[in-house]
Amino acid sequence: MKKTRKPGGGRKKLKPEYDAGKNLKEQLDAAVAFYDSEMSLQAIGDELGLNPIKVRKLLITAGVYESEVAEKVKNTFEEYRETQDYKTSVLSTANTLQLSKASVTSYLPYKKGVYFPSTEKEKISVGAERQRRLQSADSTRRFCGAKRTRCGASGLN
Repeated sequence: MKKTRKPGGGRKKLKPEYDAGKNLKEQLDAAVAFYDSEMSLQAIGDELGLNPIKVRKLLITAGVYESEVAEKVKNTFEEYRETQDYKTSVLSTANTLQLSKASVTSYLPYKKGVYFPSTEKEKISVGAERQRRLQSADSTRRFCGAKRTRCGASGLN
């Protein structure tokens, strides 16, 4: 006899209040409001506690930022995207426009959400919170070399 599943069953969310889409929308709305008041990317970044490149990417995602480079990257990327996967399209766009991969991705809109390192703990995902914990633990230890052995443990200093 097979048990039927109860609706709403399954594993409980560790952070039911976390919503990446909502966080992205809040950041987008704030950035657009500042941009509409004709603030520079640097000034908006200072207000929101973000890097100006992230501000630009937010504004591109919202569809309000315009520049010649942004338009070229968007059009070239979309052209390659019709026949290639995401990663290959980014690399092809970078090669065609003589830009770095990082530059190309900075001119493309966010797809899934955005990670803000200064965001308070309640507004980050469980995975991001775990990453922060591990990174802060790593920063208190000192490692040597690629094998991440403790300095002094192998006789190296």
